[in-house]
Amino acid sequence: MEQTKIREQVIDDLKQYPELKKKVILLRYEQEHPAKISDSEVIDGIRPAGFISDKTMRIATQFRDKKDRLNQETIMEIAQELYTVEQQISKLEFYVSQLEEKQAEVIRKYYFEGKTWGELQREMHLAPRTLLKRRDDGLDALVSIYSYIGQVKGDRRNT
Repeated sequence: MEQTKIREQVIDDLKQYPELKKKVILLRYEQEHPAKISDSEVIDGIRPAGFISDKTMRIATQFRDKKDRLNQETIMEIAQELYTVEQQISKLEFYVSQLEEKQAEVIRKYYFEGKTWGELQREMHLAPRTLLKRRDDGLDALVSIYSYIGQVKGDRRNT
């Protein structure tokens, strides 16, 4: 992958960081509070008044088994998505941690924390050119990391 495309990928990944953090919060909530249908809802929903045949109970049991499978599949899908998102976050945080501290600080505050250039200037007591230089140098270093990892993986892209 050419350097320009890698740089675009790096910037896109960094811009996605805040959204990834929000997804983790949502997925953890869903994992802790999964929506489930109870057994009584399944069986009571098909139980006719009066006599219950063996066939009716067999159907109810099959339906309950299917419901259990679907609930478990949903829980597994949430867990898999949570794992994937947490891996993306971990990768970004690790790569940024490999930068020079001054570069990493600007990248973290700008992309991860969503601070504006004005806020960064006031907080860090730096000129706009200095901030831009640190950000650009950090992005260049991240492009090098992505390029290297892409080469190691043999697919020329870092996914």
